Amino acid sequence: MIKVDIGGNNKFEPWSKEFWIKILVMTLAICIVCWVWNGEPGSTTKPYIDGPLYAIVLAIIISILNSCIKPLLSLLSLPLILSTLGLFTLVINAIIIMIAAGLMGNHFDINGFGNAFLFSIIVYILSFVLDIPRRVKKVSDLLSSKHDPYRENNPHKDEATFTEYEDVTEEENNRNK
Repeated sequence: MIKVDIGGNNKFEPWSKEFWIKILVMTLAICIVCWVWNGEPGSTTKPYIDGPLYAIVLAIIISILNSCIKPLLSLLSLPLILSTLGLFTLVINAIIIMIAAGLMGNHFDINGFGNAFLFSIIVYILSFVLDIPRRVKKVSDLLSSKHDPYRENNPHKDEATFTEYEDVTEEENNRNK
């Protein structure tokens, strides 16, 4: 199994459900941005993607680049990130988009650094908004009664690790005699 963990949100586990949900959300965001921006093949000013299948491939490529190359770029540009209070990470995201566009060939055209910069910001915001219901469900599941074994209305209360107190003083006194 492939697992790359470099801290933070940069985890690449292609067999996890979480990974594929993030890919689906990013794919949807990429499709929406390309549809709204309405780029055409050969356009020199607007981003263009061939279709939803290539949006899935682009989302996977961006995820892999985010987990492998982004930490290296962040480390190399750490002074710039610190001096701009983290805003330089937007430039790193645009660079990741441009690398992904280069890997996709003619199936995804971003047409310049400015478009890559705006594309990365809009896709990030849209992915965050589209992912809100999943995050809310995750938090509500964590706060629900099934995760608190000592709550009164929990059906799994008896399975909790708490054991009742047992008086062993008489047995101990009998041993000491």
